[in-house]
Amino acid sequence: MLSVFRRVLIGISLLLPLTTSATTELVLQLDSSWRNDSNPLRLTENMDTRTALGADKKSDSILATEFRVVLVHPLDSTETRLLFTGQLSNNSYQQLAQLDNTEYAYKGAFEWRSGDLWKGKLFRSQEQQLYDYLNGALTAREMVHRTTGSAEVALRVTPDIEFPLAIKIQRNGYDTPANWMFDSLEHSVDGGLQFRSGMGSNISVGIRSAEVSFPERTAAQVASLDSGYRDTEIYLASDWQYSVLTRLRGRIASMQRAYATLDSRNFSTLTAELRVQHNYSPKTIVNLNLWSNPVGITDNTILYTLTTGTQLEALWRPTDKTSLSLLVTKELQRYQYVNPVQGRSNPELSRVRIGGSATYNVSRDIRMYMNGFRDSSDQGTFGANIAQNMLRIGIEYTFENITGLAQRAGLGMR
Repeated sequence: MLSVFRRVLIGISLLLPLTTSATTELVLQLDSSWRNDSNPLRLTENMDTRTALGADKKSDSILATEFRVVLVHPLDSTETRLLFTGQLSNNSYQQLAQLDNTEYAYKGAFEWRSGDLWKGKLFRSQEQQLYDYLNGALTAREMVHRTTGSAEVALRVTPDIEFPLAIKIQRNGYDTPANWMFDSLEHSVDGGLQFRSGMGSNISVGIRSAEVSFPERTAAQVASLDSGYRDTEIYLASDWQYSVLTRLRGRIASMQRAYATLDSRNFSTLTAELRVQHNYSPKTIVNLNLWSNPVGITDNTILYTLTTGTQLEALWRPTDKTSLSLLVTKELQRYQYVNPVQGRSNPELSRVRIGGSATYNVSRDIRMYMNGFRDSSDQGTFGANIAQNMLRIGIEYTFENITGLAQRAGLGMR
């Protein structure tokens, strides 16, 4: 993958001289950090650590180095442009050496506009991330691979009305044979109608259809988990500038899931996402996130999980050089068994996370930071509780050829 990452950067650098002489936006960031994690494998409280890991300690210290790049190059206009974001990190564990890994992610896009009527986007991304461990069922290194490609086009019939259409293909894969049954391929189509206002708000209605297949499953696995399913959503979405200080983004949908062969498992549900951002003062921002949707889980006894959550975040910048943040998340996961047993209720996991961060800008280019969290999971009848504490300290160097680019690209807030 490192060679692919280098080829993408080289290809972009060769293309830039052939295009317009408009200013290319560039951000380069180098981050070095140390963190202490009390339970990186998220082992349950009753698990014998020596049996699971061959050691008495389940905590570890991790050294990480990460490089990030953001590049935006306009072509014949600011609305026809090339975009590239990438990150590459190395993580070294002091005790759990089997978890040493290299993570990467890159996203490339070509956005275009043709006159007043047509606009579109071609997008491709690829990433490799460490598996999100849970309850000690897996202790070996597991990397999750995801590749996404999409094409979007929109017809603007008036300045306020658009008809967008998007087609996407996504592949997910795992390194460990035990998880190959969850390798997936998704094809989706999303089309609808969008209304825009002159105040920067919009509202959309549409239909999304996604077909998901699991090509690596054996006949026995298909018999219990099925070979795939189709989701059909009718949705309403809005991005509303309620006032100068408050913005709301939301999406609500009626979703029907139809399994390929196991018709008795079909179900319908409402999915919802809401984000409220309120600028309480010039120095303070408050964000509220709410969500409810079905998600997959790498457990062959669970068909799917219905997840409902709330997150409250507050960001305070007391001075130009310092910022403080507080984050509180509460989530409820309702597991749906593959083979329900009469008299046995589906298990639930209640998860609470409290976190915070502090940053100090040593100079325009150098920033020091500290962040951490306390995570508690009550698994109820599904298993013993899980607790995890993490503290990270790091230093970050940023180069940007135009002031403010890093923050606009999402690299300015930790």
